[in-house]
Amino acid sequence: MKTKVFLIIIIVLIIIYFIPVQSKNFFDLYHKKDSAAQSLSEFYKRPTKTLMINGNEWKYYVGGKGNKTILFIHGMGGAYDLWWQQIKEFENDFKVISYTLPENVDNLNDALEGIKAILKKENVDKFYAVGTSMGGYITQYLVKNMPDRVEKAVFGNTFPPNDEIRKENKVKAQIIPYLPEMLIGYFGNKSLQNKILPAAQNDSLLAAFLPTLPFSKKQFINRYRVVIDFFTINPSVYQIKRIPKLIMESDNDPLISPNLRKELKALYPDAQVYTFHKAGHFPYINRADEYNRVLRKFLESPNPYQQVEKTLNNYFEARKKGNLNLMKKVFYEPSLLFTTENDTIKTIGINQYFQMIDGNKNPNLKTRILNVSIQNNMAFAKTLFEYHENSYLDFLNLIKAQNNWKIVNKNFTKLKSQND
Repeated sequence: MKTKVFLIIIIVLIIIYFIPVQSKNFFDLYHKKDSAAQSLSEFYKRPTKTLMINGNEWKYYVGGKGNKTILFIHGMGGAYDLWWQQIKEFENDFKVISYTLPENVDNLNDALEGIKAILKKENVDKFYAVGTSMGGYITQYLVKNMPDRVEKAVFGNTFPPNDEIRKENKVKAQIIPYLPEMLIGYFGNKSLQNKILPAAQNDSLLAAFLPTLPFSKKQFINRYRVVIDFFTINPSVYQIKRIPKLIMESDNDPLISPNLRKELKALYPDAQVYTFHKAGHFPYINRADEYNRVLRKFLESPNPYQQVEKTLNNYFEARKKGNLNLMKKVFYEPSLLFTTENDTIKTIGINQYFQMIDGNKNPNLKTRILNVSIQNNMAFAKTLFEYHENSYLDFLNLIKAQNNWKIVNKNFTKLKSQND
């Protein structure tokens, strides 16, 4: 008799272990007929696409219109539909893409490869990356690994590369693989009721939407591995520095510690920062109007680095073609050039320089922007000119007036070659 009871208990435990967590229906939980519910109902009628990438099926949505593309990147518990209110807001002015990270993806590089494949499939070269939580972490990884394609980046309610999350969850990470999915779902719901919703002022829209998100133990474990997949990034490298960044945070985020929020801002000191007051971890859902307003202002604002680079690239082009008219558009005419000769300072007037440039073509000249620093309407640029035999560094001061950047001074020096 005892043996039968024991076997029954074992069978029941096994059944419980393999019972999946059932997602709920938003419209069973949310009874308001407001614009948020109506827009979500309409959004679910739209077709999605699938793409097989390294054996994983990526589900994604693409829509909207415009010359610029926004890639929305969801958090650890999310999916493509998490961004429905942002997609509605921006689809009239931008092409929009939102995907669901496959449950088998457990590292940043596989996430990167999937994103690249979707962008390739949709013929997207450059894009704005908008990520939240785990998605904000992935966005930082995109900034590091494809800075020439990310035009602007939003790090929302997220964290920098760190060891804090791994250390705090070390024991839990060891236990969770052995727990039944139902139990993990129970603890998740407990966190939702005791931490996440109170931080969002118990917003009814958020309370109805979060339980509808897809969940599995495998997905939970693998996405946690993405979150703790450590990498290094150097934001002072010019390719990364030139990307405008916006940090969006909440002052009472229950899932991102104050220390991690502080570290994120320290890592990206040039980033703009917007802090939601008592909005919790999901302001793009429960504070959608405010979130969209801040995001639109950021995305539609000009990139000052691109404006300076336009002047610098015209300078490069004028030098290669010996184009005096273009050179005169680049330089402020009272400008002076400085270098050294025989250990003394040599000054070259701008008209003398123009005479040297006029018709002096250098089609094989290689040029590169090494760095740019901008403060208000002033900028400093470091550029490299590589001729057939000699290379020069230019240190340029620029000033912005009447919405146009001009070079007002140039210091240059010849680099030593192996033959010197």
